Parts: sequence; structure tokens; C-alpha cells
Amino acid sequence: VSDSDDLSVGKAVVSTQSTGGEVSRYLLRYSGVKWVDRRIPLTKEGYNEWWNEKYSCGLDLPNLPYLVDGNVKISQSVAINRYLGRKFQLVPTDPAAVLKCDMVEQEANDFRVTFQNLIVKNQEEFGKAKPEFLEKTGKRLEMLDKYVGDGPFVLGEKLSYVDFMVFEYVSQIQKMAPEFVDNAPNIAKLLTTVQNLPELQDYFSGEEFKKGTLINPAFTSFPG
Repeated sequence: VSDSDDLSVGKAVVSTQSTGGEVSRYLLRYSGVKWVDRRIPLTKEGYNEWWNEKYSCGLDLPNLPYLVDGNVKISQSVAINRYLGRKFQLVPTDPAAVLKCDMVEQEANDFRVTFQNLIVKNQEEFGKAKPEFLEKTGKRLEMLDKYVGDGPFVLGEKLSYVDFMVFEYVSQIQKMAPEFVDNAPNIAKLLTTVQNLPELQDYFSGEEFKKGTLINPAFTSFPG
């Protein structure tokens, strides 16, 4: 953490929990450090605000979300998650565990991308694409369930930043088709275990979570 023990996060609220920035928020909430949650709204004013600062805010690869930790400025959601994982000792050191973490990280991110590609379709195309999406996703969840194992986390008893990625992105699918997660008992256990973490109970029981649970933009075919 920076010398002031403060972290500053900025991201556009394309959706409160279904965008890449929410995982970093889980990590920050879990850690207990002080941080600033700066959200740029999905409005004309919000876009203008971001474009006015995008190339002058000191980011090497300007994008949303971004994180500022003292002199460190990071964009790209997965890079932010990895950085916070290392900072808060939520990463493995054993080579086999590192490999498992890497693979599940990318699988979770694939869930995010395919889900978002589906929900931004118009209603007609969404209806046509949804059955194939669910069929493929169901099979991938079964494979992930077997690979993760009894858990309760990806790395057994050790919590890692990847668990928050699985929680966030699979929870979205659970909203749309809960039976697919029910058929993946190890993943279902992981979701429940993360949601029961003592460090996150204030958030999960608060109004921010209740209002923001899987709210995708109003223009999507599955706002949640």
C-alpha cells in the first residue's frame, strides 16, 4: 500500500458489478485498506469527463478501469487484479498452484467476455444466441467444477484473487441460469464461501450491494 495507506480506483460504471472493475473492489474491501472509489457515470457528461482526462492522467495505456497506488498507475482489469493479489498476499508461490491460478483466471475472464458479448445483442439476436451460449457455458462450468475440485477455493483452503474473479463472473451466469451453477457443486460452494467471507459482510448486507447486484446497462438485453 502507498505511504498514505490510501488507494484510488477509477472506473466507468458500464455496469456496477458485471464489469472488470468490480473484482478489484472486492479485493480492496477484503483487504481493509483505505481507498477512493471514483466512478465515471455512463452518461454524455461521464464520457466527456473521461475523454478530457484520458491522455493526461499519467496512464501508460489509458483505459478504464484504472488504479492509482502512490506512484503506481495501472490500467487493464486483470493486471489490476494481479497487482492487488500480490499486494495483499492473495497469490500462490508453489509453481503448480501458480499455474492453476493462471488457468482459472483466464477461464473466468472468458466467462466475462462471452457473457458480455451475449447481453449487448439486441433482443432478437439475444434470444437466438442465448441457447447456444448456455449449452457451451454449461459444459465449461462442468469442466471448471472438476478442475477446481472440492475447494472451497480454487487453491483449496487458500483464498486467492482468482476466487473473486470466479465469484463475480459466474454469479452473473447464475442470475440468468441458476441451474447451470447448481450442476457445478464445487463452483456453487466457492460462490457461497466468498459471499460468506467476514471481511465482506458489511458490503454484502448493505444497500450498495442490494442495489448494484448485477446491474448491466439499461440498453443490454439482460440488465440483471
